[in-house]
Amino acid sequence: MRGTVILVADDHSASISAVLGELAVAQAELCVDGIVLDVLVVDGGRSRKTVEIAGRTAHELGLPFDLATSTGASAWSTQRDAFAHALKHGAPDFLVTLDPSGHHDARQLPDLIRSFRAKGSGLTIGSRWVRGGSAPGTSLPRSMLSRVASLLVARATGLRRVRDITTSFRVIRPDTADLVAAGPASQGDYGYYCEFVAATQAYGFSVDEVPIIFRPRFTAVPRLRLADLTQFFTDVHRIRGRIRSIRAEVAVDQSTWAARSGRLRGQAPDAGSEFGALDELTELSEAHHFTDWIVDTFEPLLGNRILEVGAGLGAIAVKVATRRPSSAVSAIEPAANVFDTLADRSRDMANLSVSQITSNDLAARADRPTFDSVLYVNVLEHIEHDDDEIRTAVHLLRPGGRLCIFVPAMPSLYGSLDYKSGHYRRYDATRLELMLEQAGLVDVDVRYFDLFGVAPYWLMYRVLNVSRLDRASSFGYDRVVVPLSRAFEHILPRPPRGKNLIAIARRPL
Repeated sequence: MRGTVILVADDHSASISAVLGELAVAQAELCVDGIVLDVLVVDGGRSRKTVEIAGRTAHELGLPFDLATSTGASAWSTQRDAFAHALKHGAPDFLVTLDPSGHHDARQLPDLIRSFRAKGSGLTIGSRWVRGGSAPGTSLPRSMLSRVASLLVARATGLRRVRDITTSFRVIRPDTADLVAAGPASQGDYGYYCEFVAATQAYGFSVDEVPIIFRPRFTAVPRLRLADLTQFFTDVHRIRGRIRSIRAEVAVDQSTWAARSGRLRGQAPDAGSEFGALDELTELSEAHHFTDWIVDTFEPLLGNRILEVGAGLGAIAVKVATRRPSSAVSAIEPAANVFDTLADRSRDMANLSVSQITSNDLAARADRPTFDSVLYVNVLEHIEHDDDEIRTAVHLLRPGGRLCIFVPAMPSLYGSLDYKSGHYRRYDATRLELMLEQAGLVDVDVRYFDLFGVAPYWLMYRVLNVSRLDRASSFGYDRVVVPLSRAFEHILPRPPRGKNLIAIARRPL
């Protein structure tokens, strides 16, 4: 693993040697982890002496050294030039930015890199303001500006759980740097640092913070000017506009957004693969009120030959087969750590057959069967290319057959449980309806489901960031929230929002 450390040089001739010395100490420690560093100094045209000292010192310390030039007049343009040079002339696994005036102790860099590596983050910040961090010697105005900036940008953009957004001590994924730096909105330096963090999170990359100790710079600190503050407050409005634009973009392409996060547990689509959130699947399969509600919704439409794709542990397939003894129910499930339980549950059911295959495997058979209905319950969100899956389902339907879909709804709810469960997306009703129509289906009907489930899901997995579905919360949801929500939907069958979406469509005759 290799990282490029970017040092934007100005008049840092008094500090650059000491900073490189600390980087050499960090490199010696990181060698144990198989990580190597090289140094890229960016010359803005006013740093000849600094560059000469840096080159000589890096050679003496055995640090690979490169030089880039930038004519940029702002932090955005300078950093963009640096990122572009690093990515063009090498293939680093990560980029590091830090202050060449010595404000950041580079000997703390191994802690940032190890966190970055372990969490798969898009951005790891060396933070003064999380527990364990501090900034001795920082003036009160600068300390207040940093904290207030974090609060203002969080309020304006929806930035979550990041305390220190004005520091430049960072470890950055190359694709994060390339994407975030491409369309800046802010113009000032303070705005640059804040916008980079907000845009990183909005694009779907994880942001984590590691406590560090800031220290007084080796060289004089530029004084805060009224113009700097005015520029920052103007930039906050511009940043807000960019974040809104990013969110509109990722709402359309949630699979890409989710895949950027190091927390996403992807689900391999091949037969024999393993399902990555088995505990959660087990809890959901025991939520009998919830599964009854789903089956009751679809059962009148299913016909006599029924296929469930991605049947999991069999909660839905077994209920359907039990209720419809004269129907032939087929359940397919590719995951090896799930299929054995499905097979055991179906063993004594004459009208339920199971196979450890994918829908593509089934559709590719020379004697491809067709069905009156094809059922997906909490499956499509696990499939990266869901539009291809829908087209496969159409091939498995007889003319006039129905496709029945149950998926998580409201992209704004996407949270910790979605990451862990391997969800590429939560669905928007308009997008789901359009996808079904583009697959050639007709009589498309999409509606929200489980209005009362929205608030507890938002609280648990967006606000509290709970990382798993446990027995107590599953039991409470199934025994309290589901009956209330179901009773309400008897009165209002098409609620304006809901935790899930139901979709029913028909293959043309």
